[in-house]
Order: sequence, then structure tokens, then C-alpha cells
Amino acid sequence: MKLQSTAALALTLLAALLILPTAALAQSVTYTYSYEGPPLAIFRDSANIITVINLWVPRAVQIQKVTANVEIDYPRPGDLNVFLYSAIATRTKLLERNCDSQGSLTNVTFDDSAPTKYSDVCPAAPGGTYRGNEPLSNYNGQVAFGIWSLAVENNGSDDFIGYLRGFTISFTGTPIVTKPITGPFGVANAAGFQQAVVAPGEMINISGINLGPTPAVNAPSGDLPATLGGTQVTFDGTPAAIAYASPYILTVQVPFNVQPGLKTAMKITYQSQTSDPVNLDVFQVVPGLYTQSANGQGLAVAVNQDGNINSITHPASRGSYVTIYAAGLGSTTPPLNTGQVTPAGTLYNTTSPVSAIVDGQVATVSFAGAAPSYAGLYQINLVIPKNAGTGLRSLTIFAGGGAPSQNGVSIFIQ
Repeated sequence: MKLQSTAALALTLLAALLILPTAALAQSVTYTYSYEGPPLAIFRDSANIITVINLWVPRAVQIQKVTANVEIDYPRPGDLNVFLYSAIATRTKLLERNCDSQGSLTNVTFDDSAPTKYSDVCPAAPGGTYRGNEPLSNYNGQVAFGIWSLAVENNGSDDFIGYLRGFTISFTGTPIVTKPITGPFGVANAAGFQQAVVAPGEMINISGINLGPTPAVNAPSGDLPATLGGTQVTFDGTPAAIAYASPYILTVQVPFNVQPGLKTAMKITYQSQTSDPVNLDVFQVVPGLYTQSANGQGLAVAVNQDGNINSITHPASRGSYVTIYAAGLGSTTPPLNTGQVTPAGTLYNTTSPVSAIVDGQVATVSFAGAAPSYAGLYQINLVIPKNAGTGLRSLTIFAGGGAPSQNGVSIFIQ
């Protein structure tokens, strides 16, 4: 399988969401979204890398027409596959090793209404509007909301490299806001932000549209409820536990009874309207570490042995104990109920083994399990290795036989 080179996605999706009308509109509208990041390299065939631009589309529009514009700087289009993927992963082939050494892909628009296919003309001049190898009407009837991807693969030669410089996509259709709208990539680990997969008991954030009430509602103290602010989330019909509900973000705990190795169908119901099912892979664990930035990167939420929050002014001593916090470590023994506040005085250990690496050194883990007095939160007690370096150092945990937490998490050591 080829590796992917992707543009960085915003981890806080709420800031990208745009407010929609409160009811579906009859008239068609058109929305356009463009990539605004730096050029991405198109590598030689032997590098085995697919270059991908991902665009977050925050509008729930039932699609009637799609057009796509690409800006590709590469001397021989015949080496390239250019594929477009919808938010539900429907693939449309725009080009597939067409035109040999002829043609330009600078400022080319793909539109089903164009009179000719690009592959039939192989235009030498920049610009122009053409049909792709497969029709963009493949997407008609789908909902635009979610992450759309343009994938460019050099599948023909080691002679050249190039750049994917731009991608713009336009949707024409009817806005839909009468039911909750989300997708697989709107589901993310609440700590590490890994997307589109879940684990038993994992706290997740769900991003979307029309998910819950205005104003937002936090769950009351105690066990988390199965319904909050008129919102319920189910996995294969089993209710999740809800900690937070708003129109665009939900925070829920996945039921402990989802089955690793299978898929689960997630549905959201708000005010008697139910979303389409979102099919998610279930893993035994999806370990994510909570960070002080709350975006999954930077300094971990960690408590030093002396009780101070780990920071540049309160680093952890080598050889001392540190407590860190995680989501997605799976089932516990003894078992907990979904949404249950972990009782104090009893150790609820993770069923899956947990290990840790600090600054490249193995750190002894003395406890990994449910954090007392919280629902859906895991606690890991570890010892800072005596041969670790000082200053800001990397921190990674592994669970369930090797699944790692997200990259980019650190801890201060003295």
C-alpha cells in the first residue's frame, strides 16, 4: 500500500464550520472551497507515495453537480493518476495515465458539461474545462459535508518530480439541515484526535451539523446519561454515554460492547431526526494522550510526583513517578458500564497491556486503568527513566500489543 502525503487538517473542526439555515431550502445553492496551503511534492514512481490534498467541507448540501479545478505542475501528465474522493470515499477517476508526454494540468477544470474529455484532447495550453475519465455525477445525491480528497499518484516513471499546487471544488445542490449530518472523519479520539476508528469505552468527539441543542449542554455530575439535550448517539443500536452536546460538537463515550475487529454503525438522533449510519472500524484500543493545548499536540496533561502539573517551571525528576491521562485504552477488569463514574478505592486495570516510551527510553508503567471518580478517562502512572534527557522530551504510550498514541506529545524533565 502506498503511503500518503497529506496537507495538515485542522484538529479543531468547530472553527471551520459555517452556520446553516435552520430548515432545508428548496432552491439550489453553490459553495466553493479551495486548498490554501503550500505546494505538495509529487514524487517519483519508485517512492511509492500518493500526494493528497484534503478539503474540509462544512456545508450539508445534497449534491446536484460537482466541478473540480486542479493546479498540477508536472511535465508529463501521462505518468499520473488523478482521483477525487468524496466524503464517503466514492472515487472518481479524473485521469489515469492519459496523454503520454503531451498536455498541461495547469489550471484545468473538470466539469461533466464540458464538450470533450481531457484524455481525448491532451491540451498543451494551460487552462480549459474538460470532462474526466469518469463522471462527476457519481456524487449526485450524496451529501457534501465532510472531507474531500484529491489524490495524485505518479504511477509511470522515475524521470520527474512535480508539485500539486492547487485544488478547488464547487458543489451545487440543496442545503440539508433537517437531520444530524456527520461522517467517518467527523469522529475523532477526544485526546489524540485519531479519526474514523473507535474502541470500546473510548471518549470521542463527533463533529457535524444539527447534532444537538443551542445553547450547548454539559452532562450533570455523576454517571453520564444516554440522552443529553435531546440528543442520543447509538452504536449498533446501543446507546453511548454523552458528556457534551451542541449543534456542531458532541463528546460521547463509545459503548463497551462494540466488537473489536468488526465495523459498527453509529447513528445520531436529535429532536426525532436520525442521521444516516456512519460505519466505523472497531479496534481493541485507540490510545490518545490528553494535552494541555487540548488539540492533541504539545505538553501532556501530566501530574508530577509532588502534585504539581508538569510544566517548564515544574519539570519531573528522573526516577520520579508521573501520572498522565488518556482516552481509548479499551475494556477494564473488573468491567465498567458505559458512562459509569469509576468508583474510588478499586483498581480498574486495562485489559490490554500498556507501555510507555519517554525520550526514546522505556518507562516503567506501574498502573494503567480507569481514572477514579471520572467516566471514560484513563490514568497511567509511569516512572521517568533515569537516563532520559532533560528539558522538553517526547512521550508515547503503546497499548493492545503495539498501537501507539499520537505523535507530538512531550513532557518536561529535569
